[in-house]
Amino acid sequence: MKTILKLKSGALQFAVFVAVLIALLLSGLLLYAYTFIYMKEQSKGAIENIQLSDTGIKYLLKQSEINTDTLTTNVFNKENQSIRVYLSSWGIFEKAFTISKFRKKTFIKAAVIGSLINSEKSPTLILQETQNPLTVVGNTIIKGIAYVPTQGVKPGNISGNSYYGSQLIYGPIYKSTPTLPKLNKSTTNTLSFYLKDYKPIIQKEYINLETNSKIIASFKEKTKGAYSKEPIILENREITGNIIIKSDTLIRIKKTALLKDLILIAPIIEIEEGTIGNFQAIASKRIITEKFCTLNYPSALVLFQDNKNDPKTVTANKFDNQIFIDSGTIIKGSVCYIQTNEIPDFQTQIVLEKGAKIKGQVYCNGNFEIKGTVSGSVYTKQFIANQSGSIYINHIYNGKIENENIPTFFGGIVLKASPKTIMKWLY
Repeated sequence: MKTILKLKSGALQFAVFVAVLIALLLSGLLLYAYTFIYMKEQSKGAIENIQLSDTGIKYLLKQSEINTDTLTTNVFNKENQSIRVYLSSWGIFEKAFTISKFRKKTFIKAAVIGSLINSEKSPTLILQETQNPLTVVGNTIIKGIAYVPTQGVKPGNISGNSYYGSQLIYGPIYKSTPTLPKLNKSTTNTLSFYLKDYKPIIQKEYINLETNSKIIASFKEKTKGAYSKEPIILENREITGNIIIKSDTLIRIKKTALLKDLILIAPIIEIEEGTIGNFQAIASKRIITEKFCTLNYPSALVLFQDNKNDPKTVTANKFDNQIFIDSGTIIKGSVCYIQTNEIPDFQTQIVLEKGAKIKGQVYCNGNFEIKGTVSGSVYTKQFIANQSGSIYINHIYNGKIENENIPTFFGGIVLKASPKTIMKWLY
């Protein structure tokens, strides 16, 4: 009898053990299934966040004008998911910013955008109609689509040097118009604001250039700034990101400074020989880039002269009212001279010295003297050649403009009625 009871007790224990084991297995399976579904939903939400951010960026690329400082729009709203987009000016370019949310997860995407330039289809040269023909002299080369005045293109002679090319322009030629492609109104408004009114307002937006040798500011946060009435010398320091530095007199960049993605504002900006960086330099009086500098894409040199109400003054400094790019320097991005009142004169507003290169875009509603090479596109009111004490109007002497040594697609200054492209993803 005792043996039988022991057998029944062991069977009961075994049954209980099996039941507990099955319950644990079922609980594990349920937990696994729940975790799998949860992770799948989270992964799906993260992917949709990224896809929605891409959609938001595409939406901003289609916006033709910034109506206020920042445009805020609800593009999509789903259950537990939403996206907000922002478009604002960033120097002569624009800054696209999206925030997509799925439950408690947030994904932020930011980019610099500019007007799309297709090296195969966009004009290599747009020379404004001024009733003067384009004259090519020496070893001048123009390759690509060219828009020139009604009088066309002709060979010329300077100091006994004639034109040595086999044809005047290596590409199709069209008639230009009395005005250059128009800038977005927001671009000129932004440049005017930077030069006249910009100052960091809130204390936490200030950065101290004296005490910090390395400064990094994310584009996912508010813009940081530094301001001084006195000259600012940037040397022996690394400054990167969402930063604007302004002086009321002068900014000088030494080659020991490593600058990336920021904006510099001053009446006079001087870039020392051998400097390497990536930034926008915005000035109202002059920009001097010395020899063998390399400014990486998407850099910009911008001289903005709001002379709508002020007559142009004569100055003893030969570099005033101009952007000067010395030999051996490479600019990857945009070089722009913009004046609000186009006063006819024979001063030179952009000088590209022999051996200097611009890989990108030149926009000049003044006079451009090209002795070096522009790979990309040139939009200018007029060319100037200063040779042997004489000024030659609409002459190019040993200059080169071509569309071959550049990417097929790249971005430039924001123009009206032009499609836009992403120039660089931000951090």
